[in-house]
Amino acid sequence: MTQNKAEDTRGFALIVQQEGSAQQTLSRFLNLMLNYQCGLSLRIVNEVEEAIEVAQRDRSGVRCIFVVQNFELTRLDVIRDLGDSGSLPIFLVLPQLRVDAQRDIVKDCVNVHLCSWEGAFLDADHSLQRIACAALEQCGVDTIFSDSEDVPYPVLQQRVEHRLRDLNTLPTLPEIVMRIMRLINDPDTRTAELERLLSSDPAIVMKLLKVVRSPIFAGIGRSTDEWSLTDAIVRLGYKKVGGIAQQIKIINSFVSPRENEFDLRRFWEHSVGSALIADRLYTKRMIDIDEKIDFSEYWIGALLHDIGKLVLGFFFWDWFLRVVRECERRQSSFRAIESKMGDVASHERVGQLLIMNAKLGEPLAFAVGNHHRPGEQPSGLSCIIHMANNLCKDLGMGYLKGDKAVYDTGVLTHLGLSSADVAKLRAELAEDICDEVKSLVSLCL
Repeated sequence: MTQNKAEDTRGFALIVQQEGSAQQTLSRFLNLMLNYQCGLSLRIVNEVEEAIEVAQRDRSGVRCIFVVQNFELTRLDVIRDLGDSGSLPIFLVLPQLRVDAQRDIVKDCVNVHLCSWEGAFLDADHSLQRIACAALEQCGVDTIFSDSEDVPYPVLQQRVEHRLRDLNTLPTLPEIVMRIMRLINDPDTRTAELERLLSSDPAIVMKLLKVVRSPIFAGIGRSTDEWSLTDAIVRLGYKKVGGIAQQIKIINSFVSPRENEFDLRRFWEHSVGSALIADRLYTKRMIDIDEKIDFSEYWIGALLHDIGKLVLGFFFWDWFLRVVRECERRQSSFRAIESKMGDVASHERVGQLLIMNAKLGEPLAFAVGNHHRPGEQPSGLSCIIHMANNLCKDLGMGYLKGDKAVYDTGVLTHLGLSSADVAKLRAELAEDICDEVKSLVSLCL
């Protein structure tokens, strides 16, 4: 796909949503699917006649129309007007009892597709996702990653940026986080430069000083009680101070909506725990990584590897809760349940989109987007993030209390690790890291 084609497919989906809890649930599911699969935003109306007006008024913007209601559309002239005589795909989402009657009505219509409420969420050919994505592709609206293996990464990056431009369900990382990353990756960075950048955000400095003056760093040099920002950078190093500052800013940039119960503290305990474990694995050479990896890459990668869960929990709480309940019912991992539910918008894929949208580079985007299964020849960065994530779960710091580690055999083989080696790593890390993580998250929040 060329960038021009990507530009052509930017637009919105028009949803006719009847009142009712089932209809609202289906509409939210469509928002999830169309946002992250196709990069389409949504416009919602309550009546078919209103949808016809919107479609005729904005022909260049509308890409498809979904009608979610519990009765059939019986007038063929309305259906033709709605779909502009077949030029726009129409999806009629109805209770199963109504589908056969609707099929008889539209049997001679072009570009009209049916899906039952009961089959909408299934991992099957007649699911809403499969029906919609197949029909949209026929109309030139490909999924964002449809040909990702065949295009250069810069082209894919531009496509993601363009497709996601109108979405309000994918947050952006604060600019200061990227500026800190550039500084700590530059070997010529001086203490004064980092200090000047951090001082531009007094809230970061206030929390940062609370962290570095805490018992966590009490064993480093003289007493930390009176450390200034300069003292912290000199004694801890600009990379560690920069990493903590990024962590503070990111943690405080995502505020949970009131209408859901997403466990923000537990989420950040897992994320911060993974970042600290990644740092120890690399700096203490606890695993065999031959390649040189920048601190900010493995730190930010480990800190944000599960950011897709946070996005889904904030913006699509009902779907997130559905996955969580299935995890508990089946005693299975979050990722495995996402797969069983059709991979509509996995937390890995959403995290990858966020990283790509922030222009943090291909290695980091791949590592975050594939942290459960990094492939047969995983990079050192992917190995660190994968191991940190699973070791953190092993130590009881998963997002779900029952989270169990699932180590990828390709990663273990690449690192030359046996199950006994993993147990040894777990024992070495278990001594003090859980208390440190909880304290650190409390100070950052």
